[in-house]
Amino acid sequence: MRRAATISFLALIACGSPEERTAIEALRTGARAYADSAYARADSAFASAPWDERAVFNRGNANLMMGRYEQAIAHFKEAGTMDSSAREQSRIRFNLGSVSLAEARDADTSVLRMRRQLGQLRIEGQDIARDVATFVLRDSLTREADRLEGRIDSAYAAAIAHYKSALRIAPHDDDARHDLVLAQQAFAKRQRERAAREQRDRQKEKDTELGARARLIMQQADSLVERYRFRPALELLQKGLQQDPSLRTKQEYMQKLETVNEAAQAQ
Repeated sequence: MRRAATISFLALIACGSPEERTAIEALRTGARAYADSAYARADSAFASAPWDERAVFNRGNANLMMGRYEQAIAHFKEAGTMDSSAREQSRIRFNLGSVSLAEARDADTSVLRMRRQLGQLRIEGQDIARDVATFVLRDSLTREADRLEGRIDSAYAAAIAHYKSALRIAPHDDDARHDLVLAQQAFAKRQRERAAREQRDRQKEKDTELGARARLIMQQADSLVERYRFRPALELLQKGLQQDPSLRTKQEYMQKLETVNEAAQAQ
């Protein structure tokens, strides 16, 4: 992001109503904590003046810095209902774009880490308990990675939409234009990489000839293994082998069959 998140500064008012004085103290205390990178303390200070648009806006920035993206979005949107000026609406949309872009990048990093971890998992067939735990971990990581994949797409799309909205209000905002290009480029790169990965996966599946039905059987067996129902999982894999004897030549299928068979025998 080109423009770092900044908090709303308080006006230099020495007097006013009790609410105004409370808001000023909240902004001062929160600003000091924010400057010290004590974002949780800053958020707590700003929260003491929920009627003040500046404090609500600043809570959005504090939560953005802590990686609490849902909370940051909620605070920015709330601040947007409290100040309808073009300047504030543009600033809020820019920050909403920043939140979405940060969320997409964080999720993308997490997915890469999970994919690497998945690539390192091995089913050795020597320790039943360890192999079962590996099955469960693998499926858990796969589900979470798939969930985050979808979240990355929606976050990039949201970032692009928010930056465009900011530019409609403030067409000369170079920071919004710069970050819009970043989001668009990252989203386009992600789509190209996904298309290339899907093509490689299709080629790999074609080369191994492990069809969709066999993979479905394996997924159903994994689901049973997660619940420690080894015998039904074994029966399912054996039935698949009977229906398609060519699976005997598929190492992945036979390795899973062997592991589940050992687990069923030990149960």
